Amino acid sequence: MTALPLDTRNGTIHQFNVSIEKEVRQIGLRASYIGARGRGLNYSLEINKPRPSTTSFAIVRRPYSQFIGVTEYRADGESRYDSLQLEAKRRVGFATFNAHWTWSNNVNNFANTENPYDVTSNWSRDDATRRHYVVVSSTFDLPIGRGRKYLAQAPGAVDRLLGGWQLQTISYFGTGTYFTPGFSTFDVSNTNSRGGIPDRIGNGNLPSDQRTVEKWFDISGFKIPGCPDGNPVCAASERANIGRFGNAGVNILEGPGLNVHHLSLAKQFRLTERLSFNFSSSISNLFNHPHFNNPDGNISNSGVGIITSTVADYSPEKQAHRAIIFKARLEF
Repeated sequence: MTALPLDTRNGTIHQFNVSIEKEVRQIGLRASYIGARGRGLNYSLEINKPRPSTTSFAIVRRPYSQFIGVTEYRADGESRYDSLQLEAKRRVGFATFNAHWTWSNNVNNFANTENPYDVTSNWSRDDATRRHYVVVSSTFDLPIGRGRKYLAQAPGAVDRLLGGWQLQTISYFGTGTYFTPGFSTFDVSNTNSRGGIPDRIGNGNLPSDQRTVEKWFDISGFKIPGCPDGNPVCAASERANIGRFGNAGVNILEGPGLNVHHLSLAKQFRLTERLSFNFSSSISNLFNHPHFNNPDGNISNSGVGIITSTVADYSPEKQAHRAIIFKARLEF
């Protein structure tokens, strides 16, 4: 069954910002605070669960025992976004440099829907916003051709071939996105919910210099609820009947970061007054630096904490495998 409110609202998001800008020694500087608050946001959850209890699950304990699953859409979600942005920009002759850093915190109160009786009191990070995000770009008008430093008196044919080229670079740096630990064995809450969020008994996040593809986070920082301390995964005979969900929370582990560089070269060839030919070549992920997806966070699995895949090619920062692209465009 699916339940929808008769008066459906999409919620509202209020955005606000303040910036300070100043030029210091021909360097443009900007500092900004950017915030947003969402109210009345929509989300869905399974509500046909009995309350967590030490009493074993039975169908009659369900709120709507005549149904198996009931999904309800609610409109009381909230979100909070706060960020600090710093930017520096300078143009020096034929070159332009731009550096931009963002520190952000993006949380909401509808990510943890494991317990339908206690949803909006649990604030969690979202799984897409990086805590730190840096973009550095540069543009160089190569000093070759008429009116420039080299080959300024070049014949027309030479100037059309060698002059007017523009080189561009862009680099992205960022901390990882967040993911949630889990387990998939027992119904620890007696709500017919096998698996879920574990208990957190340690930080779980390893220092950056200790993270590897084979062990990305500290598995010993979590355990299945009801298992003895020091035993992240236990047998049914060792498990206590605790009648509650895990306390670890949502999106508390940080995944692999971002470090990618792109290079492009472009030129416009003027054929006639109204006709031009544009050519460009770009190399994405110039150094072919590997970027990985988040590891398996299920502490019940033998491969927990192990990274098994790389990011897809459609990511906005284009940090998949190195790719070289040639483009030609005729404009009129």
